[in-house]
Amino acid sequence: MQQPVSTENGNKLPEYQPVPITVDKPPFPYKNILLTSIKILFGLALLILSIQGIHIENLMAGIRSANLSWMALAILSVLLSLFLKVWRWAIFIKNYEIQSSIARIYSAYFVGQATNILLPLRAGELVRTGYFADNTKTLPGIASTIVLEKYMDLVALTGCGILVSLKFSLENILNLRGFLIPLTVFITLLLLAVILFGPTVWGRIRDTMRLPKGMIVFLDKWVQASQWLKNPRQVLPGVLLTIFIWGVMWLTNILLFKSIGLALGGTAAGLVLISVYVGLLPALMPGNIGPFYFFARLALIPFGIIQDQAITFAVILHAIVTLPPLLGGAIGLLMRPKRIAAP
Repeated sequence: MQQPVSTENGNKLPEYQPVPITVDKPPFPYKNILLTSIKILFGLALLILSIQGIHIENLMAGIRSANLSWMALAILSVLLSLFLKVWRWAIFIKNYEIQSSIARIYSAYFVGQATNILLPLRAGELVRTGYFADNTKTLPGIASTIVLEKYMDLVALTGCGILVSLKFSLENILNLRGFLIPLTVFITLLLLAVILFGPTVWGRIRDTMRLPKGMIVFLDKWVQASQWLKNPRQVLPGVLLTIFIWGVMWLTNILLFKSIGLALGGTAAGLVLISVYVGLLPALMPGNIGPFYFFARLALIPFGIIQDQAITFAVILHAIVTLPPLLGGAIGLLMRPKRIAAP
């Protein structure tokens, strides 16, 4: 047993009491958990509203009675739209002079899509960017390709809204004149300003920026790589592919109408496309089941489609547009390419 320490006068010194060491724990993400919980609950509410009053036997009968020939064509159109989307992204990557294999592009795109479907948040774009994290010099270029992709889809969404509004008023749904068209015009003008004047402005301010030399060199290369946006021949393929992508997605709804015997045309197919696309933007719940069913069914109400037929259409459409990206994501994980060290 250890004896207490004494001074020369024989007085005992107080025993040493160790001071506990505390480690600050990172704050628990209550806000993120609360926000995610609210989103999921809202998505579940939309799901309940969608299936309320539905007769399961009628739903199953509607699925079994679907015309398989038209259904196969609808599935093929979904696969075609996915192929066109990957092709468009590959063109953007090439135009930014980013070296990448087809396997990496495929894996990054489909794993990103699967992430967006499975998680109640828009993290798929971060996953795509992360596939190129082994070469940090390419990250702004990759981010730019994704932003450009989203911009072109926004323009296509606006164009679809204008086409549908020629026969069906969308003012109460999308508020085209008050929101969507002004937003698209603003972003377009901003993008044009960056393309036309960005290099000149950067050339004037680069020497005044207090940034590390490596970052200056990096921004120089990025600005130089973005010059392809001034070349109509390089931009045109992305524009044409975007038109084809949205046309094929529109066609998917028409083919599915024929498969389950709904006498609806292009206007209803366009309204479904717009309604579902906008409704899924918040990513409310895993699989987007509730929002997808709700907004697909909502778009058919103005055309007098009964409840059971509308939910049958929504269930089948959700399946054929969701399962292929999930399968592609699983394949993408299996064929995930090895990282290549940056030169």
